[in-house]
Amino acid sequence: MKKWMFLGLLVLALLALPLLAACGGTTTDTTAGPTTTAAGPTTTAASGGTETTAAPAPTDTIKIGAVIWTQWPLGYDMKRGVDVMVALDNEAGGIDIGGKKYKVEFEFLESGNDQATTMSAINKLIYEDKVQFIVTETQYPGAVFAETEKNKVIVLNGTPPIPTAMDPNYKYTFQGGTMNQATPEVAGWIAKNTPEIKTVDLAFPDEGGGIGYAMGVQMTLEAYGIKVNPIKYPVQSTDLSAIGTQVKADNPSAFMACGNSATDALVYQAVVQAGYKGLLFSTTTVTYDTLKTAVPAEALEGFIGGAWPVELDPAATEVAKTFKAKWIEMYGKWEGPEIQLTAAYAALRAALQKAGSLDVDKVAEVLATGLQFEGPTGKGEMIPRNDLGITRTVDNISEFCIKKIVDGKPTLLHYINLEEGKQYLAPGILSK
Repeated sequence: MKKWMFLGLLVLALLALPLLAACGGTTTDTTAGPTTTAAGPTTTAASGGTETTAAPAPTDTIKIGAVIWTQWPLGYDMKRGVDVMVALDNEAGGIDIGGKKYKVEFEFLESGNDQATTMSAINKLIYEDKVQFIVTETQYPGAVFAETEKNKVIVLNGTPPIPTAMDPNYKYTFQGGTMNQATPEVAGWIAKNTPEIKTVDLAFPDEGGGIGYAMGVQMTLEAYGIKVNPIKYPVQSTDLSAIGTQVKADNPSAFMACGNSATDALVYQAVVQAGYKGLLFSTTTVTYDTLKTAVPAEALEGFIGGAWPVELDPAATEVAKTFKAKWIEMYGKWEGPEIQLTAAYAALRAALQKAGSLDVDKVAEVLATGLQFEGPTGKGEMIPRNDLGITRTVDNISEFCIKKIVDGKPTLLHYINLEEGKQYLAPGILSK
């Protein structure tokens, strides 16, 4: 019972989290391999399963808006991920909604990571362009959702949770990103299945998002009996050597960095340079491609962390394989990009198809009643947040891979499917 009391608190800790992470990888044997099923016929499976043979020309257009901060690498990749899915859909003849094919017009606007710029973009989409469906990674959900809810615009937010992102009164706002439940899923599996981890030093930036995410990780690990030593560092710090010195002196059985992907790589680098020889791990999907830009390959041997199906080589599902091939076709190569927002697009797309209508109330109802969907981040399912007093399915749970670096390659250690993933969530989320 003590374990689940901690896990119940995890959800509240995660509400402060504004971080994003990603990861990349390659192949091998699995202990619990994924089902490589696509949501539809072969070549466009990554976009959710539209037909690919003799697709008729679209007879109309649906606008899907996006407001993203592309001046940081993760946001730039998130935008490109949606571009790939849109390209796949349009090449297949468009999205079939109620027996009619709709070409997708993806209207992207820059957020600048600034509230005024973000709201200007949201207002343009709503009032000038008459967009009824938006995917976004906004850090200003209170302002954004006040405007979209008022105008009956469906929003799938691709960022991790922020306190104002979920409100029982919202009817058209949904969590489309996968990272909300990533910590209990990935951290829970690692803690349960890696008995050599007894003590952990956990480094994180001293700001709201870093603190909130670290609290969630700490509570999850401690619920499984692992002792955690938190290490805060200044968010703008360029000298991370003090972290390495402390970790070397503490000599825990494992170390984890808990920030954004690029900073995490530098933190791991500092720890390795200080001479720490213990296990390195992560509960996020930080890519091997990102890690190896800063950390020597030999030091990454045995690294354990989360991953999406698309990040393995070959990708772990047919949907992911199709997406990855199209990404390489469009951008030249695969470098372990952040594709968080593709889950939001996949959920919206599936809702439109199941509703068979562009009516926002019908689409919202589909999202709010347990919709299942699939994209390059794996299969997803909309879930309730009973812990927050929300019985409608406004959040989602996703499949996750657990990767381990073996012989310089990320290999599939385990595949967490949806049903297994639910076992790691706090009991109050899925039922009262």
